[in-house]
Amino acid sequence: MLITLLTLFVGFGFAQEKKIKFRKGTLTICSSQNFQITGYDGDEVIIKSINNKKSNSYVWSTSSASGNRVSGFTTKKSQTLGKLTARTKPGTVYYFKDDNKKKGLKKLGKANENAELGIFFEIEEKDGELIFRDKPSKMVDFIMVRSGKYEVKIPNSIKLDWKTDDCRARKTRNNNYVFYNSDASSLSNFKGEVELKTSMHNIKFVDVTGPVTVNSLGGNFNVEFIKKKPTKLYSIYSNNGSIDITLPKNSSLSLDAVGKSIYSDLDFKILDEKEINDFGHIMQEMKLKLNSGSVKMKLNAGYGNVYLRQGK
Repeated sequence: MLITLLTLFVGFGFAQEKKIKFRKGTLTICSSQNFQITGYDGDEVIIKSINNKKSNSYVWSTSSASGNRVSGFTTKKSQTLGKLTARTKPGTVYYFKDDNKKKGLKKLGKANENAELGIFFEIEEKDGELIFRDKPSKMVDFIMVRSGKYEVKIPNSIKLDWKTDDCRARKTRNNNYVFYNSDASSLSNFKGEVELKTSMHNIKFVDVTGPVTVNSLGGNFNVEFIKKKPTKLYSIYSNNGSIDITLPKNSSLSLDAVGKSIYSDLDFKILDEKEINDFGHIMQEMKLKLNSGSVKMKLNAGYGNVYLRQGK
């Protein structure tokens, strides 16, 4: 498959916020953007773009439907894109910069209605569900990288259903792609229910009390309890990624853990342990108890390690 690589450096200086009244229901995120999400006791979802001029770059790759290889190129603020010539067959692609012509105007259409706020994903509300969704992609058989960054405040009274890929992504043989963001997204100080499904993303939770269900492929998962303790079921499955959890020593956990190796400086009581041979990969499986064991936690890092740390 022949590939085009394009890197764009785009400058944004947005500081405005978008506020959406949403006190009850499910916030569904289907986006590979970088989100720094914080829970609070309010009734609005508040979105603020934190893209900046120097770091906001978008990299994506696609395959030519005709089988032609097209060379990649990079643009900076002062450059106008030149032409690209197909290597295997004659052909030219042109891009015309029209910054002066569009000055003072706004691109129309539902997909662009929040662009003036620096928000470059679709927002839709229907039947008790608020949806953040990446714009449809035509990427084929490759990895797409984005670095859009947003701060989002969400009410503690809602449920968060978070997926780091496009819910509309096609899964046919000819449309196999993964969305990826190099920076860790985060969720902090949230009391509501969380379901997270992610591929190739690093995620950090801080003082998220649960219930939590995570299914991660190829990403590392960090959880820190600083001012709070887990109070409801935590279930984290991270295939080939590490799981790193920092806990107060007075936490009360019954913990099932699976990983290549399991490390801790907490005073866990080992109730049961065994080794698993998975096609030559030796993994540890343990049942652990901390204090009275009132809260259930299930951790499976696959071929990755599990780290259980004592907080300050």
